[in-house]
Amino acid sequence: MSMRSPESGSHRAERPARDAPRQRTAGREKPSGSTMSVSIDGGRRGYTMRARLLIGAMCVLLGFAIVAQVRETQDDQFAGLRQDDLVRLLDEVTQRNEQLTEEAEELARNRDGLLSGSNDRAVQEDLADLLGILSGTVPVEGPGVVVRIDDEDGDVSAALMVHMLQEMRNAGAEAIAVSDERLTVSSDFVDTVDGITVNGTLIESPYEWRVIGDADTLSVALDIPGGAFARMRTAGAEVTMAERELVQITSVREAPEPEYAQPVEADD
Repeated sequence: MSMRSPESGSHRAERPARDAPRQRTAGREKPSGSTMSVSIDGGRRGYTMRARLLIGAMCVLLGFAIVAQVRETQDDQFAGLRQDDLVRLLDEVTQRNEQLTEEAEELARNRDGLLSGSNDRAVQEDLADLLGILSGTVPVEGPGVVVRIDDEDGDVSAALMVHMLQEMRNAGAEAIAVSDERLTVSSDFVDTVDGITVNGTLIESPYEWRVIGDADTLSVALDIPGGAFARMRTAGAEVTMAERELVQITSVREAPEPEYAQPVEADD
């Protein structure tokens, strides 16, 4: 009896020793599982952050590419020009800017004279002449160019004629007529079954443009690579131009009555 009693007591003392490692093992497994979860979540967040950074970098690169393409497209029309042509164009733009500035100052002086009740006949006559030239209601003459366009196959369109008109105006043309039709701000070119009409009047080839302005500036602007003459020749037309010290434009137009626009009275 005394022998058994110590063994059973010994056994009861050893059980906690056997269970202790299990508790430590279980304790280790719990932190290990928690660490695994944090590692997985951190990996996902790192992957998401890298994806966002990659997408942002691609967007930035795409933006730079678009800007570069736009700039390249804008520069294409001047890429084929020679240095001499670019210098001339720059001079033309500068001269035209100076002319427009002088015209604006003159108009402002005339306007101030009229608003002040001045009876200066010279100012009134100058203003009337200027309005007559701009509106095409009086014959005009001066230096300029005469352009002839032969279009036997009828390949020239109204759009090409409008493009030529715009380039003439950009080059400083002060008065323009084509095939005896005076061109003003209200003029139009229209393609019809019978051909091109200007101001509602049918015109036929060869088309003759009479332009008053700086002859050197006009000739360079119209004949640059990719310009109005180049487009006409590409369409199949033959283009010739002559610079003249005196170009006369006798055709006139009646000034149309404005239907919607009304002058605004100046404040005192």
